Amino acid sequence: MKYTCTIEHLPGSRPLEAPPRPPRHAVGHRAGYDTGFGMDAAPDTGDYSDYGQRPVPASGLPLPVRDRIVLDAAPGEVPWHIALKFLGYLLYREWEPRVEEGVGWHYKPDLVSLDAAGNIRLWLDCGNIAARKTDRVAAKLGEDTPFRILRRTEKDARQLAATLAGKVRHPQRVRLIAFDAGFVDAIAAGLDSTNRIKALRGTDRLDLTFETRQDRVELHSRLHVLELKG
Repeated sequence: MKYTCTIEHLPGSRPLEAPPRPPRHAVGHRAGYDTGFGMDAAPDTGDYSDYGQRPVPASGLPLPVRDRIVLDAAPGEVPWHIALKFLGYLLYREWEPRVEEGVGWHYKPDLVSLDAAGNIRLWLDCGNIAARKTDRVAAKLGEDTPFRILRRTEKDARQLAATLAGKVRHPQRVRLIAFDAGFVDAIAAGLDSTNRIKALRGTDRLDLTFETRQDRVELHSRLHVLELKG
């Protein structure tokens, strides 16, 4: 099943982490999903063909008003994993993340941001991840490339942090990001083939209004960011 999410970013939204500046976008991006930026307040025409060909302004403002992502669920993929990938895109949209795109490594990220030369500048994984993968990816990414892992709840994140403690050679490169209990599951339960979302993003909070063909629901969550211990 495919989930089309059209996102309107409300005034006052801020990125969780700002991307490197000047922007290092990859031209001609097609990653097996569709997404696009509208660079001003013009009405949404539904034309997203120019995504990846215009950089986000170096100042970070004004932000594009709308963008769209289409998530294609893999066979057997659970809904909460789709919801986490949506949230990963939403939280790091200024990085122009690509979904489910390999980078030529043994391991594959859930989302990745590449610069114009194809170098990794952000790696995102969602849900369950083994200590071996975490250790090897963190070591290979290097000191300046963020490695972020999204978990459904703060409890889940703390459990993973405890599991990874002492097993990752470069723990300072990894952060875990989680949400209030029930938030991700509510998104997963409500996702439809067509979704319109209003989003207010802050550095420590996320407020969403989801509208589907069936329902309209408001969801709110704090952002819980955990550091790994060596």
